[in-house]
Amino acid sequence: MDRRKFLKIMAMSAASIFLHDEEVFAKYILETWEPPIRKLFLQFTEYELRPSTEMIVIHHAGFPDGDKDSSAEDIHKFHQEVNGWAGIGYHYVIRKDGTIEQGRRPQMVGAHALHHNKNSVGICVAGNFEVAKPNHKQLDSLKLLTAWLCQRYKLNPMKDGVIVGHRNLNDTSCPGKNLYSKLGEIRRYCRDF
Repeated sequence: MDRRKFLKIMAMSAASIFLHDEEVFAKYILETWEPPIRKLFLQFTEYELRPSTEMIVIHHAGFPDGDKDSSAEDIHKFHQEVNGWAGIGYHYVIRKDGTIEQGRRPQMVGAHALHHNKNSVGICVAGNFEVAKPNHKQLDSLKLLTAWLCQRYKLNPMKDGVIVGHRNLNDTSCPGKNLYSKLGEIRRYCRDF
């Protein structure tokens, strides 16, 4: 049994004690369920509320020295000390072991896609996917997180421009050819979630 099916069965079992109407139950699950996200409460020098959420932008860490596992804390420090930013530009980071870490607070404007930060959520997958491939744990977590974000912000994952790679918005190879090629699979997962 895959993780998605297991989570649905467990949530249905728990909620069925209180909710007997299937439609009410489904609404309850979508409004209250959240994937496991490690919250780090990183410190930022400035913040601005995001006025709207119209797209999800997929990134890779893409460090040129190889395919390494970067944490939200590592990227936060790099973005502050090297780039001079308020802190990590991404809202979420997915580690090599599949752990989802929160970077920027979800409702805040990110710093991950020039000219598109005020209407998007940024997800960074640890690794350099020009030279390596995302592993199955990372892809499972990315699918789950992206599906949850689509539900949360009422986004149609099959609509053009909703789930995009960074390269669709700016002049970059991000999220790398090996992750970019998985975006269709991610969109279909979100549609069927």
